[in-house]
Amino acid sequence: MSEIHYFQRYSQPENVVTNNTLLLLLRLYEYNHFKFKIFMGALCGEQEVQLAGSLGLQFQQQKGTGKSVVDGLIAQDSIKIAVETKLNEEGFGSAQLENHLLLFRTEQNKLLILLSPTLGETSTLQLVASVRAKALPLKIQVIHTSFEDIVKKCRDCLSEHDEEMLALVDDYESFCSGMGLLPRDQYTIFAPPARLSFPANLQFRLYYCPVERSIRKARYLGVYANKSVRAIGQDANIVACNVNLSDGGVTVADEATSVTQEEKQRILGACREALTRDWDLSTGYKFYLCDVLEETDFRKRTAGGIMGQRYIDLEKDALPIASGPRGVPNIPTDVRELAQLLRQYEWE
Repeated sequence: MSEIHYFQRYSQPENVVTNNTLLLLLRLYEYNHFKFKIFMGALCGEQEVQLAGSLGLQFQQQKGTGKSVVDGLIAQDSIKIAVETKLNEEGFGSAQLENHLLLFRTEQNKLLILLSPTLGETSTLQLVASVRAKALPLKIQVIHTSFEDIVKKCRDCLSEHDEEMLALVDDYESFCSGMGLLPRDQYTIFAPPARLSFPANLQFRLYYCPVERSIRKARYLGVYANKSVRAIGQDANIVACNVNLSDGGVTVADEATSVTQEEKQRILGACREALTRDWDLSTGYKFYLCDVLEETDFRKRTAGGIMGQRYIDLEKDALPIASGPRGVPNIPTDVRELAQLLRQYEWE
């Protein structure tokens, strides 16, 4: 049996993704069995899966059936859940999935989870329907879900007091975003609260936060203050660095990242301004730099502020706008035009 590791040990991206997904589920199961059951219930929808509380689930990776190797396996005496991961819709194959059905035996509950970035490709929907038809006589349930859905359903089963698990979900979400597995990122605003620093954020066209904070690679930065996204831009550069205000030095932590002289001056300016509030940004911070950070007034629809950073999907959460070719939302490409448009809408 291949064990689930807390650190990346696989050279193939697909294996890394599967390992980290199983790790998230393992941590949720260990954290709270009841909330894990809620998560599995939400994932399966109307397809009921019973998890015996007295028996421990076993998590495995790369389990062979004799004719194929499934990416992940979650099992106990009465239940077996197989996981097949693909990094794109075209990766699933009919023969492979049908061979995965051979993994199941006499378990009371049998579930094959197909995990991919999106769910809407016609060819994939047809393939899933075909596999379901072959799995039905064997009493095997087939679920097709996305990484985005895993994140959402994990977060939904937790409360605001589950801080440790919420942080883990945030980190998994950030990992998936970095791997390009969250296609909604291209329509998403990362909206951190910055009430006290907002004037400086606007002046220096940037946002800063501790380097250890897990953040998705959203297309847009939206600086939030006083129940509204007050400025919006697109990240041109993300820089983790050490700053020496005495000699004006900016030392970038990642050698693969470059920073222009103009960007250095903006970082130095933000650091000097932060000192007026006794905020020391000299070490342990990363800076999200925008070429343009345009003022707007994109208000939160409901009363009350936000607890921590938020992600706003422009198509789903905010803009009732028509879609262009192939269903792509007609979101303005010009930040100034988008800033003006957002003044007309609210978000939830």
